[in-house]
Amino acid sequence: MRPPSSTLVIDAAILVAAARGRSSGAILQAARASTLVTTDRVVQEARRRIELGLQRPELARVLDELVAEMTIVPVAALAAALDGSAAALRDAVASRNGSTRDDHVLALAWSIEADMWTADRDFAGTGVATWSTPNLMRGFAARDRHASR
Repeated sequence: MRPPSSTLVIDAAILVAAARGRSSGAILQAARASTLVTTDRVVQEARRRIELGLQRPELARVLDELVAEMTIVPVAALAAALDGSAAALRDAVASRNGSTRDDHVLALAWSIEADMWTADRDFAGTGVATWSTPNLMRGFAARDRHASR
């Protein structure tokens, strides 16, 4: 297993899970090992899922604390890459459902040459390494073991 990149783009599902306490330890470990980056739209989506979908508005404060430690990139700054990322998502092997909803997340990963931390399979075949939470933690552990030799 190759190690995760030094910069990780985080999607909304990871932020929601961390706000719910499901992967808060993973977020802390990832923040120590990598620079965490996401888009302003991902933060808005996570907030919407927490407040409206889960009906847990008290978790919005937790979300704010999490994203305060990340770099937030405005989607407007990614405009030049959005058409290409949307096309790549339309043709992605894993989904082929035509959804381009996460084009801004892919555009960010491409723009900063980062891996992506996501539970979404729609990014497969788009040229970005994606990490599930368990595999990301294994990747950090392997990198730490290798570095201590």
